[in-house]
Amino acid sequence: MMKLYYIPTTRAMRPRWLLEELGLDYELIYVDMAMTEQADYRRQLHPLGKVPVWVDDRVTLYESSAICTYLADRYLEKGFAPTFDSPSRGHYYQWLFYAGQTLETPVEQYMFHILPNLPEKMLPKAARTHVDLQAALEWFERACQPLNDWLRDREYLIDNRMSAADVVLGGVLVWALKLGMMERDSSVKTYLLRLMKRPAYQRADEDAYAEVAPPKS
Repeated sequence: MMKLYYIPTTRAMRPRWLLEELGLDYELIYVDMAMTEQADYRRQLHPLGKVPVWVDDRVTLYESSAICTYLADRYLEKGFAPTFDSPSRGHYYQWLFYAGQTLETPVEQYMFHILPNLPEKMLPKAARTHVDLQAALEWFERACQPLNDWLRDREYLIDNRMSAADVVLGGVLVWALKLGMMERDSSVKTYLLRLMKRPAYQRADEDAYAEVAPPKS
């Protein structure tokens, strides 16, 4: 049986979302912080004690983007990745890497200001203060600009159809929305709200429209 080790509101939601899009049968294993500290978990599943972790009859994988890319390729016939000889494959990789390397970094910096008591293993506390809240928000808006341009006349990132790239990038944007970083209307916000209406997303995110940020005083 295929298994996904999972904590809600983490990056583990991304492979769960894709699994729901793909319509696959899998076992969802809820993990708590105590479980991630166990020696067996670190030795057999994730050496840093994190989620998600994916286990099937072929591999044990961690890193949400890697899991999503693997699943989309393993079940290529379901249409959530371009075929290997498609010219669209390049843009597919582009947006997958953009999500984690360009877009997520300012969101993380903003998150650590809003939620300062997150576990140390997510990011050492000494590394959380070199970008202030406003600078992180402006950084995020700059990072969104190429995406706003790309989505101005598209509903999805690749070939105007849903793909694993939308899941991975959409997962980053969900964090930004819940943190209160996307108050202004934009092509990106319209795109994200469209993704969040998908039944697979609704099944995957147990707190689909809950804000992460604390109430404003």
